[in-house]
Amino acid sequence: MAMQVASEPISGRNRCEKRDCAPTRPRVAFFDYPDVFEDFYPHYGVDQRAFGTRWAETGVHAVVTMVQRDVGDVTWYSQSLKPEIQETVHAVVGCRVKMLPSSWLHRLMWRAFYLSPGAWRWRWRTRAYGAFATVASYASPASVPLLSALRHDRPDVLFTGSYMSGRFDVLVVLAKLLGIPLIAFHSGGEPHEYLGKMTRRWTIPRADMFIVSSQAEGAMLMTRYAVPAERVALILTPIDTTGFRPTNRVSACRLADLDPARRYLLFVGRLVDEVKRVSALIRAFAPLMVRHPDADLLIVGEGPDGERLRQLGAELAPGRVRFLGWRSGIEVLTALYNAAECLLLPSRREGFPTVVGEAMACGTPVLASQVGGVAELVVEGETGWLVPAGDDNALASRLSFVLDHRDAVAAMRPRARSMAETRVSREMVAQALAQCFASVLERAAVR
Repeated sequence: MAMQVASEPISGRNRCEKRDCAPTRPRVAFFDYPDVFEDFYPHYGVDQRAFGTRWAETGVHAVVTMVQRDVGDVTWYSQSLKPEIQETVHAVVGCRVKMLPSSWLHRLMWRAFYLSPGAWRWRWRTRAYGAFATVASYASPASVPLLSALRHDRPDVLFTGSYMSGRFDVLVVLAKLLGIPLIAFHSGGEPHEYLGKMTRRWTIPRADMFIVSSQAEGAMLMTRYAVPAERVALILTPIDTTGFRPTNRVSACRLADLDPARRYLLFVGRLVDEVKRVSALIRAFAPLMVRHPDADLLIVGEGPDGERLRQLGAELAPGRVRFLGWRSGIEVLTALYNAAECLLLPSRREGFPTVVGEAMACGTPVLASQVGGVAELVVEGETGWLVPAGDDNALASRLSFVLDHRDAVAAMRPRARSMAETRVSREMVAQALAQCFASVLERAAVR
């Protein structure tokens, strides 16, 4: 994959009329992947005020922070069924946040689907739900307030966190109407999961740049959608490798309120079992716990399947599967990663999971499904292990190896740390993002 490298400072397009005018920072309009705020953030206990001012716990926030710091002035446009804030400045990310209403059609559909008691009965019928989700993903951004805000703010580039739903198609059209480029980055999803997948054959080739999470994703865009190689850039989610770092294990265990004499396998993520497959992890661990009485499985996170997974853990491995709830903050998570033998991530699908980069920055090997961008950091037998997604036998076999070969696992820790420093440090990612945006803005300036 090739990418043009800028030789001049990044500047806003058509902002300065005089030759001696100093270049200004470009204005970047950012769009997250949920249709509306209510689809995602309340599940993490985040209200609109926290979202707009201080909460920054996702990989998307890490990317936008780098763009704000090293590329241009970002405005994060989020939509809501009922906006409670209008405009704020995010204290962590540094960008402006604007909360706008979704379209009247989307609000009507959302309320009819989620608030009607009868609607939940057909939610699980795949075709019915798929049709609803597809139409909703187009309806949400087709909003007069959003278009008015963009026309008023006059961004130099649109930046979107996903290209798997109708939102992407609408943004492509808006970019053409406004006469500005569009950059998209891969935050998960494969072609068979796209909503409105037929239209993507028309819209994907018209985007100006794709930031992908793996070589495989880039190859897919180039072969399936004929995206030119120069419009594909492989850039991973930035990790604070200064904060996430190797520390003394005994101290880490004490900080995390864990017993240093025991061994720990760690899962960190939202408890949505269809995607994260935590139940498969519990079932793989249960037969091994008798042979390894000093090992426990730690589950960090919450989600809609939390209660069911707790019951499964109590049934199959009583006292040996510990649910720790949500844990956040670099210091807290660093302690957990350093206390663990390895991070476990048996997901069915991912983009580039931030937890993989965080764990490896702490020197913790990773046992994960070979999905998304995981293989960009997890090298079989060097920094961890990869298993086919959904292969429970392979998962159990590798989990047994981890518990049986403590010294071999420990020997991986320096290599895991080195990989993180090389591929996902903030400095490396910031440079790549700056070059990527500069390339797009330069091409747009000469069109």
